[in-house]
Amino acid sequence: MLIVSLILIFAGRKVIKILAFLVVGLIGASIGGALAAQYLTGAGSLGNLLGVLLGFVIGGLLGVMLLAVGIGLAIGYAAYVLTAGFVSGTTIPLIVGFVFFIIGLALHNKVLGFVTALAGGLLLFDVLQLYGLDPTVSVIIAGVATLAGIWVQEGLGRKKVTQTVSNVGGQPSAHN
Repeated sequence: MLIVSLILIFAGRKVIKILAFLVVGLIGASIGGALAAQYLTGAGSLGNLLGVLLGFVIGGLLGVMLLAVGIGLAIGYAAYVLTAGFVSGTTIPLIVGFVFFIIGLALHNKVLGFVTALAGGLLLFDVLQLYGLDPTVSVIIAGVATLAGIWVQEGLGRKKVTQTVSNVGGQPSAHN
């Protein structure tokens, strides 16, 4: 679990996208294979292979696209739970949850690194507690690791390179 937490903290954005593609792709491959076996019986094993490959690719792409929905749901649910703790009734928390679902859906790619680093940090805290570290020390280590993971995943330490384009020696002018 320590390794999983560190992977989530420092490379969660890439790992989650790959996992979503592979997991849903495998589900799609099994569905595609089953459909090919049922409807492409005359094509034999080539039809089966085609169904599996097509199902894998379609399922994998669908998995990556549904990742945005999953992040939207997670953010919306968190907003709902937090609002429900402060407001009595369900109407306002549902509205707030829905608004944050839409925000999470729209900004899923922007918050993916933050969300995976935070999830990895929470997992790291649990692992450190399991190893018997003091809760305060565990919070500090997990917090610093989470902040470092956000820094790494969001590329905050990289310098932005700008490129200028000139027309020197390019197109002939109208005066020639």
